Amino acid sequence: MLTDEQINANMAGIKKVFSKYVKFGNDRTDALMLNNADWLDTLHYISMLRDVGRHFSVNRMLSMDSVKLRLERDQPFSFLEFNYMILQSYDFVELFKRQDCILQMGGSDQWGNIVMGVDLGRRMQSADCLPSRSPLIATSSGAKMASRWRAPSG
Repeated sequence: MLTDEQINANMAGIKKVFSKYVKFGNDRTDALMLNNADWLDTLHYISMLRDVGRHFSVNRMLSMDSVKLRLERDQPFSFLEFNYMILQSYDFVELFKRQDCILQMGGSDQWGNIVMGVDLGRRMQSADCLPSRSPLIATSSGAKMASRWRAPSG
């Protein structure tokens, strides 16, 4: 769990890197940097489970590689981490509602979450959204890079 300060620093670092490739701003074609805390911090969890959670099958969630591999390796897997699939899917629905976002991109380890987000958008908003994934950035040994973002200095 990152603090708000760590999240803000990570967001600033990500924005700095991507500013080399896209223009952030308020024009229709500008990129946006949004913080899901804007909708998740005020979310009422029981209502969210009733309205959003009912669209998820635990059986299907358990079949996703991100979950299945953790269970097969007998790695610790908290309830919060298990819920991440629901929260990321809900983020996609909120981005569709707020920004007409129809494309969710992520690393290959997020594929199950992305597909679930497309499905949730269809169920809750009749949205015709698109998934996209890319290979993970790995270290020279092939291990997944650390999940904490650090912008390059300079």
